[in-house]
Amino acid sequence: MRSLIPLVSMILAGSLACTAVHADDASCKPVRDAMLAKTTAKYDDKIVTTMPGRKPIVSEEIYTLDATWHLLLGRWIRTPTSPQKELDGEKGIRATFTGCRREGDSTIGGDPVAIYTAKTANLTLITFSGDLKVWVSRKNGLPLRTEANASVPILGRSHTVKSYRYDNIRPPAPN
Repeated sequence: MRSLIPLVSMILAGSLACTAVHADDASCKPVRDAMLAKTTAKYDDKIVTTMPGRKPIVSEEIYTLDATWHLLLGRWIRTPTSPQKELDGEKGIRATFTGCRREGDSTIGGDPVAIYTAKTANLTLITFSGDLKVWVSRKNGLPLRTEANASVPILGRSHTVKSYRYDNIRPPAPN
């Protein structure tokens, strides 16, 4: 069980920032649009997941439009993909966002952002519910940062931070 925690946490971290394509809440359109927009942009995201009583789990993901690279236990794992496959995957997760609110404006790396909060839930793969905060670039509509607090059966509570970068994205060096 202990060796599965990093893997499950990485899956959870990806799911926490997934698209809410099944949500009916109109207030969540900016959040949904931002999460859908990232399926068509190359990015590198750093992920840190913390859970009470455990060491932080630090990982990274690089998406190059034709592949997603996951840093898992110190090794890069390549998964072939495409923007359409990513979009279909987001839709298949069956996540929802509700009660979205714009919390204000700020900047990240000099880029103006709008900050949103939402309630989120996932009913497939790893069931969870939680709170999400998203910093959306006002220049290009892409998420620059997400923070999620979740409650997952068996694993308990977690806090996941994803920081996105969209410039000079390249596959990682071979292991």
